[in-house]
Amino acid sequence: MAPHRALSFPLSCTEELARQSPFTVTKADAAQLGSCDAFRIVRKLLANQQGDGFCSNHALIDAHDRECWLLQRDITHALIFPVLELFRHASNVAQTMLGDRNIFDLELIFRGEARGAFAWLQCFIAEEEDWCRTRGCPACVVSKVLEGEPTIRIVLVACRLSQSLRQPRSHSHSPSAQLPFFDFWLSSLRNALHEDPFWGPDFGEHIERRAAALEHGLNELVSQCFELESLASKESMRAAVKAHAHAPSKPTKLRTSKLAEKQIALAREESSWMQQIVLGCWTTLLADAAKARRKVSVSKPHVMNVRVRCLTT
Repeated sequence: MAPHRALSFPLSCTEELARQSPFTVTKADAAQLGSCDAFRIVRKLLANQQGDGFCSNHALIDAHDRECWLLQRDITHALIFPVLELFRHASNVAQTMLGDRNIFDLELIFRGEARGAFAWLQCFIAEEEDWCRTRGCPACVVSKVLEGEPTIRIVLVACRLSQSLRQPRSHSHSPSAQLPFFDFWLSSLRNALHEDPFWGPDFGEHIERRAAALEHGLNELVSQCFELESLASKESMRAAVKAHAHAPSKPTKLRTSKLAEKQIALAREESSWMQQIVLGCWTTLLADAAKARRKVSVSKPHVMNVRVRCLTT
């Protein structure tokens, strides 16, 4: 069973623990975040959607501590959301390829480590949906990162992937659509694990290996999604040509209602900024995956197996 700190170290067990965050953000890092247009959009959306309500364990903290917790909640959201989008995109690809067949076993469309990474994310997101969406008390959301091994692992991977999201690309979007560097958060997480009385300094190497395996599986997942999308695109083109050859001379035009058009426009406007960030990283992740495969073919290092549909590995 995966280690779970809450079994013996319940969160917010004392007033001091409830007030203090295990993570730190320096003034320089906070200034960098404040100068990032994309991160300011994240904060604005969260303020409108999630609010800033604290639970009874954190209701009495002062204004400075509240602002610290809110900032770290928003950092957590900005890190996790791209991973959720990558999973959503992979799910859409799998559903497109499978159609109505085996819709409850989407991971079957993938192979190898990509299948293991997809299944792990599928289980994790299903079990931790509220945390993934950073719902609830901001302090509890941040504190939960150190509650169990799966949350630690996903944040480690998200920090690693955030570096790929910042890489320059030939089809580069506006700098305002880029998230900031999160190297400082990765360092803060490692320090928090080292100083934590439950995890301790010996846990770092163990979780880093698991995070590296999951990251490699996600790179493979991106690569296989690209292959499947290319295949689906060719099939769609052939189907379109065939349909056009047998189409009636005066096809019936379908019109969308004004209400539906308005709802679609609002949904696109709300999510367009993050879609640009996530979709823009596919090229870089594909390059990273190809580079990793070349290294494996030369050195053939041992890669950990990831068990399907299990969060306890």
